[in-house]
Amino acid sequence: MSENNWMSISDTVFGVLKESSDFFAGLVLNFALIIGVVVFQWNLVEIAVVYLIEIAIIQLFFFPVALFTPEPVEGRDGDAWDTDPVPIQPINFLPPVYWRNIRFVWFKAVFNLVVIGVIMRSVSSGYTLSSDLPMSLGLAIAGIVLFQLSRVWRYFIVDQSYREKSPTDPMAFVYAPLTELFLMLVYVLAPVTLILAGIAFTIDSDLSSLPVLLLYLTPIGFIRAWIGSLDPQTDDFEVSFS
Repeated sequence: MSENNWMSISDTVFGVLKESSDFFAGLVLNFALIIGVVVFQWNLVEIAVVYLIEIAIIQLFFFPVALFTPEPVEGRDGDAWDTDPVPIQPINFLPPVYWRNIRFVWFKAVFNLVVIGVIMRSVSSGYTLSSDLPMSLGLAIAGIVLFQLSRVWRYFIVDQSYREKSPTDPMAFVYAPLTELFLMLVYVLAPVTLILAGIAFTIDSDLSSLPVLLLYLTPIGFIRAWIGSLDPQTDDFEVSFS
């Protein structure tokens, strides 16, 4: 086989692996939750806390990236978006931020973080974490942080690609897990809970057992993998920021 053919095959394989990396990452992250259930005996509340922390980390990483993107928001009217942006550089070794981006992002960031905080408080209120959770939770958070940092690097930092982006590009990554959360609530949490409640009403069963938790985690894993396989910056995943 010629060298050109080998290069063509290797490029194709590398492209497929790159495109499917987020799909497999979604499966890996969900498998980590299953490990938490099996090894650390997490329950449904602890799984929800880990997932909400992941959403908060995504917000904290990708909202700031939106401040550094100089391109205008498509379809956004007004003098601020029709002219070249005015840079502000409060820290010398960081790229400049743009005032129009700050105004565009600020309310959305505060609103999202408040909503996540309220949900987190309601989920964990009146619940005492088990003695094994803090160490395992730290490992889970560390993995989430590393994975999300790799996404920021890959999509926005490499070759300073943020210079060719608008604020909506990183914000699409912010809203992807919120879409996941909606799908999980509607298509997993609500129907599975109703089914299990009916089973528990007719048959004495333990709703905190491993098989029951896997009934939640298995479809959640497929939802996360599917959303992860979509590129938030293409038409595969559309979010309105108007």
